[in-house]
Amino acid sequence: MPSIYLSTALWQFKFRKLAYLFAGLIAYVQLCTWVIFQRLFQPSRPVLGILLAQHLGDIVASEPIIPALHVKYPKAKLVWIIQGHFRPLLEHHPGIFRLVTEKNMLFSYFLTKWNPFQHFFNLHLNELRKDPYFHIPLENEKAKELNINIHNYYAQHNLLENFSQLAGLGLITGQPTLYLPNKKFPLPFEGNYWLIHRISNDPCREWTDENWVKLIQAAIQEWDVNIVEIGTSQGLTFQHPKFLSLVGKTSVEDSLFLINSASFFIGIDSGPTHCANAFQIPALVMLGEFADFKKYMSYSGAYQLSQIASLVYHENGPAKDLSFDEVWNKLQNALEVNPILHEIPNHK
Repeated sequence: MPSIYLSTALWQFKFRKLAYLFAGLIAYVQLCTWVIFQRLFQPSRPVLGILLAQHLGDIVASEPIIPALHVKYPKAKLVWIIQGHFRPLLEHHPGIFRLVTEKNMLFSYFLTKWNPFQHFFNLHLNELRKDPYFHIPLENEKAKELNINIHNYYAQHNLLENFSQLAGLGLITGQPTLYLPNKKFPLPFEGNYWLIHRISNDPCREWTDENWVKLIQAAIQEWDVNIVEIGTSQGLTFQHPKFLSLVGKTSVEDSLFLINSASFFIGIDSGPTHCANAFQIPALVMLGEFADFKKYMSYSGAYQLSQIASLVYHENGPAKDLSFDEVWNKLQNALEVNPILHEIPNHK
């Protein structure tokens, strides 16, 4: 009897694997056909392909390459391949001709082997993505040529500078920009709130929950502010009339509206922090050692130039080891010199 169940499970797996292969192949053929027709009917307008399907922070940080590519290729049609849940990041961008949803990783793998674009830029680094069924890695020959890899990409450059090199633009600087749809969005606390984000895809970038609770309590007591938390999971266990957890309750687009309307942002090095940088929200960001990098800068624009953001670095360890006093003192100093202070009601 167990062998029958095993055989059934094996055939189900094989069917899923075959369906996965055909889904990726069909999406690939459809895109290639569309690009070929675009080239035939408008030969004066080159079609450029950009492959950066994930993650949130990477996509936001890379945004300045879009206007830079339009300068280099004035009549180009830019096609960006992206995972479906990240589409709101670029869906309303005026510089994108077409946003293509990555059907699966095999679809992207096919594009790296052959594609009909006049110029195709794979912005993924090696050793980061592998197909779940066929275990094929997504490789980037340009990254190998430039010697940009997961062990050195932060050694000298920020994310944008790495992506711009992979896009054939050399080293560029720029302020990332995000475009929202023109619609009304119901804001918490009538739009008068600070926003926090605490969870990263790498735990060493996170700060302790105990310190977060102390920071929220102190900020509410000191400045009488409303605080909203966003994220996908692991919301903070804390209750207060001036604290609202929307963790796990918002889409990417919802989160963008919430970040854009916040008067202040407190976070770690994560995707939402890159969004706050794009919207140029005054912020305090906690940073520390990460992977092979003792100290690094992932941002370009406002947060890199420290115009409106205070960056708290842990010099001898990960961000999770930052003390409460270090962060609290930095926050107080940031608000003393930041014009946002005058917009905080009942400031002492």
